[in-house]
Amino acid sequence: MTDVVRPLFTTLATIVPATLIYVIGQILTRFVLDPIQEQARTVGQIAFSLLAYADVGPATHKPERLDEASRALRELAAQLRASRRVIPGYHFFAAVRVVVSKPVLLEASANLIHWSNAIYHGNGAPYRDRLAILLKVPGLDLVSPTHRPISEDDELTDDDAGEQQNICTLLARDVPRSLAT
Repeated sequence: MTDVVRPLFTTLATIVPATLIYVIGQILTRFVLDPIQEQARTVGQIAFSLLAYADVGPATHKPERLDEASRALRELAAQLRASRRVIPGYHFFAAVRVVVSKPVLLEASANLIHWSNAIYHGNGAPYRDRLAILLKVPGLDLVSPTHRPISEDDELTDDDAGEQQNICTLLARDVPRSLAT
């Protein structure tokens, strides 16, 4: 080989594999990793909705708020179902527990739709509870309602026993003992 051709082949031998690796990485990212991440985001939005819409009912909220909550829950159900179709090799990823399994996904989606319908009647608690179990949303069953009435004297800067407390201390006081240790 001549002195001109050898550097050209060396350059091509470096650029072509690097370009192929970059293209393969982009394909994996766009078509596999991003859809998996999107499903995880949807599960996170469902966890948010479990808390955000827990108290929504016809006795306590206006019809506009009920419509908003119902629509949001149905959209989450649709996003969750659509995520199964977008991820290539879904059965493999479900088997290695990277994504939500198909039966859990379908039951969670159905519970979201049932909860969406139940919002207008005020009996969505069984669907919320089942969703929390299916999607393994921690903490919903650990927080018990406080049994003491809230008075106007309760502030974030309460003085108990003469010492000033910050918000972290006050919140820690309301955490069940099993979580505080």
